[in-house]
Amino acid sequence: MSNRSINIKLFEPVIEQEEIDSVIRVLKSGWLAQGPEVEMFEKEFAEYIGVRYSAAVSNGTVALMLALKALGIGQGDEVLVPDYTFIATATAPLMVGAIPKFVDVDVNTFNIDIEDLKNKISDRTKAVIVVHLFGHPANIKAVKEVIGDKNIMLIEDAAQAHGAEAWGQKVGSFGDAAIFSFYATKNITTGEGGMVVSDKKEVIEKVKLLRNHGQISRYIHAELGGNYRMTSIQAAIGRAQLRKLDRLNEIRRDNAQLLSAIITSINAQYGNVIELPVEEPWARHVYHLYAIKLKDKTLRDYLYECMNSNGVEVAINYPLPLHSQPLFKSLGYKDCCPTSSNLALRELSLPVHPKLSRNDINTISMVLSKCIDNYIHFTSIT
Repeated sequence: MSNRSINIKLFEPVIEQEEIDSVIRVLKSGWLAQGPEVEMFEKEFAEYIGVRYSAAVSNGTVALMLALKALGIGQGDEVLVPDYTFIATATAPLMVGAIPKFVDVDVNTFNIDIEDLKNKISDRTKAVIVVHLFGHPANIKAVKEVIGDKNIMLIEDAAQAHGAEAWGQKVGSFGDAAIFSFYATKNITTGEGGMVVSDKKEVIEKVKLLRNHGQISRYIHAELGGNYRMTSIQAAIGRAQLRKLDRLNEIRRDNAQLLSAIITSINAQYGNVIELPVEEPWARHVYHLYAIKLKDKTLRDYLYECMNSNGVEVAINYPLPLHSQPLFKSLGYKDCCPTSSNLALRELSLPVHPKLSRNDINTISMVLSKCIDNYIHFTSIT
């Protein structure tokens, strides 16, 4: 059972005729750079999230960097960041001169651990970045209780959580600001692109100033900014994608339910070798990734090789916790977060995207079962 070509991809964007027609419309209009199309996308996205203001930018990393700047975070400020996430969450503070400080994560949801957050807050802490990882909301209410009246800015990194909800409220609407990414793998995409959202008008006005070279009027520049704008073409794609986001998320949730039933059956046969993704009672998971946990690194690595070799693309997200990344090691960071380190050894992501067919789900089931069976047979022999 070996097929080196990938038949089922981990990610596959849903691009339909609506997106194609939107791009053609913009191309025919002649207004390709930032214009009314971007303004409409900003308005519609803010309404969807349930906030008053938003600013479209060139990508999610830029969105996070500009959100920090707009909230006054800068040189020497301490920013608390979950240790298990994509590196941009921690490098964005570095880009504005701030100092990221890593917080351990919850073993069930992969999101920021509340008790460790309490321990890590100091008099130097100026901001907390909460990541809604893999599409599951972080416990944002508990985070806000920890912050209390300490004058600490709260930023939501919702790059993987478009449409996710906590207590019936969209993520991205809880903090002082939130960011989203529209990279090609995300729940909705513009190819590249990002968005900063906030109920604070001054924050979004500052982001819009910084994204356009600090320009206050034509060729008059008041602050150091850059070209971080979104194009009209990207915005047109984003508007079309936004209209179908809820439908696409429901398909992801249906696929996740099917995968969970399959894994429950595998566990019944082989003895609980796989831990399912968790959805807290107060949360609505949108499954950017279907992240499972294996009992140890040996099984995880075997499944990674076996499934990819048999045509089902899977991924390890993320093989190193942030504090162990070479960049942060070079900056003097030490071991800090045991749960994060442990999850990095056990996590594996399976396909869950909306373009999966029932036949694809059946293939994933067959390959996963076969790989588990091979592993158990191999280890029993050795």
